[in-house]
Amino acid sequence: MHNTDLQKRKIHDIEQAIERAKAYAQEQGVPLTAERLAAELDMDLSLFHRIVRGEIVSKGRLMQAKVAVIQRACGEATASVMEHAMQRGTSPNMHMVYLKNNAGYDLEKSAKTGKGSDETPAPPVIFVGEEAIPD
Repeated sequence: MHNTDLQKRKIHDIEQAIERAKAYAQEQGVPLTAERLAAELDMDLSLFHRIVRGEIVSKGRLMQAKVAVIQRACGEATASVMEHAMQRGTSPNMHMVYLKNNAGYDLEKSAKTGKGSDETPAPPVIFVGEEAIPD
């Protein structure tokens, strides 16, 4: 992987790479994943996750826009994996591992959160278009 500095990348190239990842997933009938996004962005997965977690300092509007595009794509990938799991009825284990590795899901933290808890709540998983998913 080249891991070209995000500052040196054009936002248009980033958007095209994300579109290629989405097209690949659709053509193959598989969910969009963080791994495919990172591959199309020509960066290793650890750098991709650092960008998504906001660990890459994003000074300036253009850099912030680049980071936001990648973060949004990662959110779409997480939703894609979950929707795929619900549609295919496959074992939830693969999807739980994916969420733990790529979406920051922590089962123990999630179980501790709620009313009366001092823990910071785990981020909710939101499904857009859930009503369109067949039972």
